Amino acid sequence: MCGIIGYIGRSEATGILIKGLKGLEYRGYDSGGIGVLNGKELTVVKAAGEIKNLEKKLKDCRAPGRLGIGHTRWATHGAANETNAHPQVSAHFAVVHNGIIENYREIKESLIMSGFTFNSDTDTEVVPKLLELNYSGSVEDALKKTLPLLKGSYALGIICTEKSDTLYCAKNGSPLIIGAGNGENYISSDINPLLGRTDKAVYLDDGETARISADEITVFGKDFEPVEKEIKSVELPQSSASKGNFEHFMLKEIYEQPAAVAATLDSVTNGENIVFRDFPFTDDEIKNLSRIYIIGCGSAYHVGLMAKYAFEKIAKIPCFAEYAGEFRYEEPVLDSRCLVVIISQSGETADSLAALKQAREHGAKTISIVNVAESSIAKMSEYSLLTKAGPEIAVATTKAFSCQAAMLNMLCVYIALHRGACSAVFAEIALNMSLLLPKKIQRVLNNTEKIKETAMRIKDTDKCFFLGRNADYAAALEGALKLKEISYIDCVGCPASELKHGTISLIEKGTVCFGIISSRRLLPKTVSNLQEVISRGADVTVFAPESLGNSLGEFTKVITYPDIIEFLTPSLEIVPLQMLAYYTAKEKGLPIDKPRNLAKSVTVE
Repeated sequence: MCGIIGYIGRSEATGILIKGLKGLEYRGYDSGGIGVLNGKELTVVKAAGEIKNLEKKLKDCRAPGRLGIGHTRWATHGAANETNAHPQVSAHFAVVHNGIIENYREIKESLIMSGFTFNSDTDTEVVPKLLELNYSGSVEDALKKTLPLLKGSYALGIICTEKSDTLYCAKNGSPLIIGAGNGENYISSDINPLLGRTDKAVYLDDGETARISADEITVFGKDFEPVEKEIKSVELPQSSASKGNFEHFMLKEIYEQPAAVAATLDSVTNGENIVFRDFPFTDDEIKNLSRIYIIGCGSAYHVGLMAKYAFEKIAKIPCFAEYAGEFRYEEPVLDSRCLVVIISQSGETADSLAALKQAREHGAKTISIVNVAESSIAKMSEYSLLTKAGPEIAVATTKAFSCQAAMLNMLCVYIALHRGACSAVFAEIALNMSLLLPKKIQRVLNNTEKIKETAMRIKDTDKCFFLGRNADYAAALEGALKLKEISYIDCVGCPASELKHGTISLIEKGTVCFGIISSRRLLPKTVSNLQEVISRGADVTVFAPESLGNSLGEFTKVITYPDIIEFLTPSLEIVPLQMLAYYTAKEKGLPIDKPRNLAKSVTVE
């Protein structure tokens, strides 16, 4: 949540900052702002709403200079208006911030008693004011005195009017990288906005700060002594930052799923076996596991819930899917015989990171499934599995979800095989069928007419229900989430078995219901539940594999997808649900890539 960008070099900063903010806007678009330093003259320009509003404002307001910082905001403290937009300033400092200063009230009260006045309702404004209080000519000394007083999370970009050739930054709990260029350097919340300008980055760890000039990067540790940091090459296609021929990033990313899933599978297989290089746990440790927790937020939780059924059925081990924000405040049974799997696209999700810390503190074994190799969660976990989704720009996840599912499937089979819970023959079949999954996803993408017709039919509805059992229930939750977050329709994912325990009271004539059926074993029960809502006037559409089509003749609206073994069906059935959400939101003319009140990376609790 929130995106920050900074530049120092030989070019005019404003254009670079604006382009960078556009590349970060999926992190928040309540307001935006830049601060550019030219000599000792600081120009701050801010605007409420999307970055295009800031861009329009800059047409009438020049901001010259070769050093600057920018920010796109997801509001946490204070309304989404121009006053609360960043940068927040003091006499000598301008600051952009991603995170939350938890003790800002106490700091603010202390600063007011010291004679400072405040203009915004943000927690961020205490940072430049505190820096001002501690400033006596040395920015480094001011940082040394200020940063230890801040409780919470922050990624900070800082400029000082007395240091026109220096950009400063600090990291604690929120993502921040330094882009290393040729005669110019950058800071950013992630690498995406730097594509095309540099392919080299320095990844900061928590507690580190940096002093950056056009030609030099100096990183300081928690003790403010210089530390050596490796400049790493970043391999990301520049096309990831462009929609190409697609109308929206979400549609582009939906269509990138076959390639992304294939790349993810290829990274952990050799065509015949699942290969997790340098896997840290022995066969005896795997056999002695007493339970598995799969932890995530939002869609990452849903993919974990889908996997729970596979782990219990195939690996024969108790498995619990948990919301990270709930898990961290529970008292879960954690010890050295537990495996905790943390799922996060960004690898920076605040609640998931806290849950991982909790698991490590209790001695549990930990594995992360992330899409960013240098992320906090990847670094903290004992073993990290990197998905190959590439950058995902749309707020609603699609290809990252599918890659997480593919990786979890491989982990499930690997653990089952090494526990002796499944045969080598089953593992071979599961792997071979998994490798066919990308082609089957492509078949879904090539056949969207019924999905588009359904989207047209439901676009004006005010509520709908997704019903399924077992792993289909997890798919129902994800289908409901996708539709609600970009179409703003009130959607509920419900276990079909629980329908009669309250939910059916909401069904009336014309209520839209979607039945998710992937298993012949569960077919009779779910069909019975769907008949119950039809008898009360519901408008029902069923999603099912092609082989079940003949068993669904009693339904007038059926959308089918290619057959695959039951273990993998949830990974396939989610794709038409993604498409349904996309086309429904498109019919409604909504901002699909940037739904209101949502941000891509949730780095605050």
